[in-house]
Amino acid sequence: MESAADMAKRHGLEKYLDNPAELNDAIFNLMLLQETIQIEQAQRLKIRTAGTETILSKRTVHGKFIAGCTGDKQYGYAVETALRAATTVVAVFQRGLFISMLERMGIPKDRISQYCDSVIISDDTHCSDRD
Repeated sequence: MESAADMAKRHGLEKYLDNPAELNDAIFNLMLLQETIQIEQAQRLKIRTAGTETILSKRTVHGKFIAGCTGDKQYGYAVETALRAATTVVAVFQRGLFISMLERMGIPKDRISQYCDSVIISDDTHCSDRD
């Protein structure tokens, strides 16, 4: 299994090894930027792509994730409450996987490019705590 240091080096992200909070901020900002770009792109494509249809894939999400940290137990309730407020479920589009699956299914490259250029994600997921 690849270590975090190896992965960071391979992707040129060594500066985040000692500052995971900065990495979290960068990830959040990149995802926000991606969503904004996708929305703007979808608005432009709606205007200029007559003769195409929207193809949707609705995914229902169940399960759980765990967020944790260590520190003085005296502040446990506040920390747990802050962790709940600071975490969320996020939908992520994996472009490479999308392309490789379409290629394996024999979809022409020009069509794959058209699909990739028009992908948007409308994320209406929520983390529901049953407490």
